[in-house]
This record gives sequence, structure tokens and C-alpha cells, in this order.
Amino acid sequence: MALISTVSIGLLSLTACGGNSGSGTAVSEDCEEVRTIGFSHPIGEVDFVNTLKNYAAEYGATSECVEVLLDSTIESNLESQRETVESWVNQQIDAIVIWPTDPGAFAGLQQQAQANGTAWLTYSSHMDGQDGSVGFDNEYSGNMVAEHLDGWLDENYPDGTDGITAAITEIPSLPPLAGRWQPVAAMLERRGIEIVSLQDCGDTTCGRQVADDAIAENDDLRIFIGTNDDAAIGALGAFLASDIPPEETYIVGNDGLPEAFEAIENGTHYKASAAIDIRHLARSIVDNSLAAITGEGDPNNESPYLMVTLEDPEVLAEMKAQFQ
Repeated sequence: MALISTVSIGLLSLTACGGNSGSGTAVSEDCEEVRTIGFSHPIGEVDFVNTLKNYAAEYGATSECVEVLLDSTIESNLESQRETVESWVNQQIDAIVIWPTDPGAFAGLQQQAQANGTAWLTYSSHMDGQDGSVGFDNEYSGNMVAEHLDGWLDENYPDGTDGITAAITEIPSLPPLAGRWQPVAAMLERRGIEIVSLQDCGDTTCGRQVADDAIAENDDLRIFIGTNDDAAIGALGAFLASDIPPEETYIVGNDGLPEAFEAIENGTHYKASAAIDIRHLARSIVDNSLAAITGEGDPNNESPYLMVTLEDPEVLAEMKAQFQ
């Protein structure tokens, strides 16, 4: 059965905005009771994460009488993340949703929070005794990308792939993300395609540098797998600056960003994005927390991935609309 999803999603009426701290949107004065949820993500420098934070804050305030507190942690800084979460624990807010930089470093805060009546939920990770979870299936994404790339190689390299190489970015500080690239690496190995670069990178700047270096050292580089779209968008700049034809190249990212969708639509080297339904994910941060707080509803669910490609213009258009 094909793994590539073509699920149609509705339009998102919220507008993305900048910033990664505070609560984003004021809760309506008509609310009889206001719940407070803290959302902590370790790589706040990533565009997708900032957009997600703002969508979650606006959804909570406008739909559910929830104030969503947002931290300012970047680059998986443990000290920064602990300081923010500790302040929330001391405030005894209603729920905390966290992707911990180091789960062991937060075990004590988890126990203290739950003893105070604060629900403890994880984001794209797991901690023993958690009250709920928010996230997505990274291995599914990796298999989906591997399947799409495999088919693209069959179509574009019918005589074999002996003459091309690949580069991959990873984020070792966030082990669950390995599922995004490991199935792809296995498929490339099966085909005999050498991975000439495997680098720690999760933003546009390093994505450009990694791709520049890989192209300079390997004139047969034709595949770039980004753990997220930020890194892949950076790589696109390097390929655009080279004389490598777009029709010979496959760049793919994860998460889903407007720049990625535009690059796909324009027929560049960028062929696909394994995009998360950011509307669903933003709502899950709030709704799963409320379920954990009240005991009503499901405090655990995963948000779907959709394969955004030029071959499926309907999904491409609807994913673009989420950011308009």
C-alpha cells in the first residue's frame, strides 16, 4: 500500500506572525475560566516552530479560553529551557507541553509539576508517567519520503543511479527526528547511492553551507535530504547557485514551510516536503492539554504528515493556504 498521503485539509484562518515568547494573543474577556498552558520547544530558531507557537496561542485564546505561554529556547539550550519550565512549575499553571532537550534533566520538574496538579505532556517525545502527548510519526515521514524518492529515481534515472551521490542533515540533539532520514538512507544504500555528507543542521544558514561544501567536493551530488525544510531551503540556494540542472536534482525537507511550497511549485531542484498539518498540530497542543487537565477527551494523538509535491496540486495549494 502506498504511504504517500493525499488527504485534503481545510484552510487555516489564522495568520502567522513573528516572535517566540509571551502568550501571543489575549484571551477574551467573556471567558468565565481561563486555563494556562506552557509550550516549550528546544529549537525556537526554526521558522516552523515559531509559526506553530503563534497558531497554538491564537487558537487557545480565541477558541478555548486558554492562555498559551511560549518559551524562547533556541539551539536546544538546556539551561534556557529548564529555567522557563521551572518558572511555569512554580506558577502551578494548568499544563506543560514540552519537547525536552534532555528528558532526564526534567524528571524532577515533572514530578514537582504533577504533584502540584499540573498536567505534563510531551511533544514528539516520551517521558515515563506523562499525562499526554502531542506529535507526529517521524518514521512514517521517513518512509513516505523514501517511497517518493525511490519512484522519482526510477523515472529520472532509468539507466541506474551509479553516477550520483546524496547529502543528509540530521539534528542529533533531538533523537526522535532520526526517523525522518534513516529510512531514506536505507533506501539509498539499497540502491548503491553513496551518502557523502551527514551533518548536524537544522536551519537555513547551515543548510546552505552544508550544500555548498558537498557540491564543491562532489560534482555528482544530486540528492539533498533535509531533516526539516529550513535546512533544505538553505541547500536550495546552493543548488541554484550551481550549474546543476533542476531536473537532475531531488531536494526534500520536513515540516512544511511556505518557501518550500513555493520552490516546489516553481519547478526548482526542490521536489517535495513531508509537511505536518500545522493546524491540527497547533490545536492538539491545546486540546490534548485540556483533555489531560479535565479528564475528558483524548490527551494523546498524532498530527498527520502530507507529501507535498508538484504532482498533487490540490494538497500543495491547501498547504500553502495555511500560511496566507
